[in-house]
Amino acid sequence: MVREIAVFVGDNGSTAALAEPGRVIVYQRQQGKWKPVREILFSLERSLGMPEVRRQLAAMLEALGNCRVFVARTVSGLLYKELEQAGFSIWEFAGRPSSFLEYILVQEEFTVRQPATLQTVIPASMETEPGCYQVSLKEIQQSGSGLTSKQVLQPLLNGNFYCVEVVCSHIPPWLEAECACGRFDCKVERLAEGIKLIIKKQICG
Repeated sequence: MVREIAVFVGDNGSTAALAEPGRVIVYQRQQGKWKPVREILFSLERSLGMPEVRRQLAAMLEALGNCRVFVARTVSGLLYKELEQAGFSIWEFAGRPSSFLEYILVQEEFTVRQPATLQTVIPASMETEPGCYQVSLKEIQQSGSGLTSKQVLQPLLNGNFYCVEVVCSHIPPWLEAECACGRFDCKVERLAEGIKLIIKKQICG
């Protein structure tokens, strides 16, 4: 059961990008209400190099203790990778924590109870023909659902498919790494409104 959710916020109390200065507030659900139980200041000093960035992030993760759900307005690159490797469920939301904490709790607990049906709660794709899908990450992220690109695409990429076409403003770092390692055949097309990434695999199980 999810007992705590960590939210990265800026001075205005709304979520901020993890690369910006801010603080992590850990919320705990007590008697049906979300209450802040601890706070961690966090501001990356990128000018000091990657080893220092990793050290700062490791210190923040240690301070989070057993909390394994993390929310920010955006999380990308090395920061996403480090959180993922530490076992965090990562969400992206814009707004104040009170507007999304309960939603995240429900989704996290549903996923724990029924992991095989995760794809059914993500209206992320349209099957154009058997084994071929179209996904607009831009529309999903603009909808305010809080779903990350990984939560949207992994159920498709881990299943049986021939082709997945993804429209996005930029290629997510984790997906770029998947394509680079040769797991999929990937082709990029430039569009007026962003990028279309065409992902294929030769054999469906």
